[in-house]
Amino acid sequence: MTTTTGTTATPTRLTRRLDRIGAVVHKDLRQWARDWQALVGPMLIPLVLMLLCGILFGFGGDEWNIGLVNEGAGPHAAAFEREIRDLRGDIGPYFRVVTTDADEAGRLVAEGRLQLAVTIPEDFDERIEAGEIPVLRTRVYNINTDMMKNARLRLTRAVQDYAAAHTPHAAPVTVTQTTTRADDVRRRTFIAHSAVILAIMVGSALNAAIMVAREWEHRTVQEIRLAPRPLADLTVGTILAGVVTGMITALLALAVAVAVFGVRIPIGRLPVLLAIAGPVSVACAGVGIAIGAWLRDYRAVQPLLMITFAGSFFASGGFSSVATLPRGVQVFDRFWPIAHVFETMQAQAWMAAPPSAAPMLIGSLLAAVAGAGLGAWALRRRL
Repeated sequence: MTTTTGTTATPTRLTRRLDRIGAVVHKDLRQWARDWQALVGPMLIPLVLMLLCGILFGFGGDEWNIGLVNEGAGPHAAAFEREIRDLRGDIGPYFRVVTTDADEAGRLVAEGRLQLAVTIPEDFDERIEAGEIPVLRTRVYNINTDMMKNARLRLTRAVQDYAAAHTPHAAPVTVTQTTTRADDVRRRTFIAHSAVILAIMVGSALNAAIMVAREWEHRTVQEIRLAPRPLADLTVGTILAGVVTGMITALLALAVAVAVFGVRIPIGRLPVLLAIAGPVSVACAGVGIAIGAWLRDYRAVQPLLMITFAGSFFASGGFSSVATLPRGVQVFDRFWPIAHVFETMQAQAWMAAPPSAAPMLIGSLLAAVAGAGLGAWALRRRL
């Protein structure tokens, strides 16, 4: 009797326990399916990582954009040009020639739009036939120089392959180098400075968005609606608060960049950099206000803005210059405002003779007006 009762009771308890577990699983899955943040959030992380890896390392190849100028007219110069053009790795060509014009190549390198320009001299064939060593001239953009090592190694590979094919056991080409700066800017210094630029934007946008979203979280929206002050005052005040917090964030980042990563910005360039940073911060704060007013939840605001700015950091020239990115990303960056912010502020900080900042100054002022207007419109619609 005792044995029979024990045998039937055990599966009953197990069944009830499984039913309770199943009910919990069913409840949690239903809640998960109804919560868009829970659905989208975990999916975004691997998708963004895959996208960033594609941006950094290319989706179909890893060729480098270069300028290739052939001033020679003989067979040796033509053969060496083909060697550079046809050099390939396991997944694709090493180089993509974007210009063969000497003036254009020099200008693009000086502007940071090309990392490398190679010139085959006019006397290339004459020197080889005379038993002399011809000199291959190169011009490099030596800002974020660690990224340049790969291109230099590939050019060395082209020289070695040409030497093996035409003059075994001897290198018939000497490579000279002209740089855009007297001293190199290392990758860690380049990235640290980019992080300061990012801090200006993300600090202003994120803090302004959180300030607005928390009005709904703290249930103080009704007080704002009944307050006698105009909506414009609320918008301006929130933008200014976002700008102040963004600048504090940037100053802290700058202190670390200077002390730890060796960032040095010429004093004479600071007025231009600040003149750009101010309107950019206003624009980002205005966009942050719009996002905070639309989402009304700071827990949704944070991942959205962090992912957006992190992606922009890698895709817009923060990690490496736009010239090193895949062609599709470069086309996108022509229309993405954050890319222009990185490009202009990096040029002003690092280049010996940077291009005029006037277009960026005008653009940042227009962006500030547009961002503030967007924030005011969003508050008017959502309050």
